Amino acid sequence: MPIPSFTIDGVLPPFVGPNGPGGAPEDLSPYPTTAAEVVTTLATTPRRRTILQGWLDHRASLRAIGFDRGFQWLDGSFVENKEPQDLDIVAFFYRPPGIRDGNMLARLMQGNIGLFGRPQVKATYSLDFFPVDLNGTPEALVNLTRYWLGLFSHRRQDSLWKGMLQVRLEDEADDRAALALLDPANAEPDNGGTP
Repeated sequence: MPIPSFTIDGVLPPFVGPNGPGGAPEDLSPYPTTAAEVVTTLATTPRRRTILQGWLDHRASLRAIGFDRGFQWLDGSFVENKEPQDLDIVAFFYRPPGIRDGNMLARLMQGNIGLFGRPQVKATYSLDFFPVDLNGTPEALVNLTRYWLGLFSHRRQDSLWKGMLQVRLEDEADDRAALALLDPANAEPDNGGTP
């Protein structure tokens, strides 16, 4: 499914289709999409292209240390009709092989603080990054999902209900296609900040 168009309020709609929020699961945010579709639809300014390059580089670095299964929610001003400063990511990961418990996971993340520390990731990749352990307890997963969905499904300044995007981590070919689309030779002219 293509990424829905922005609403008159400049956000992704929280749902699409004639049946409202009770329709088909794919008609409800977060919308499943691909990295290539994100680039095709949202890489409309030099700043957006830079942020997407950081996002794809971060995904590659996470895969390199074993975080290669799961999905990411994309949100924040990046998925609104405005010029963003960063891209908000909630990353739902399965633990890499051999990482059997939360303590081992915490040590791995601390040893790779450049990929998991919020200030470091923001400075290097222009991402506001929030990881979630899919191997955690069911109760913790429900609570974290409730928190992130509640936080990111509404615009901060006016509580307007809005949509998000969801991109799988497993498809490296999709990320390579997205990177190819970001190649400066493929860039379209800046349209003044309107995605």
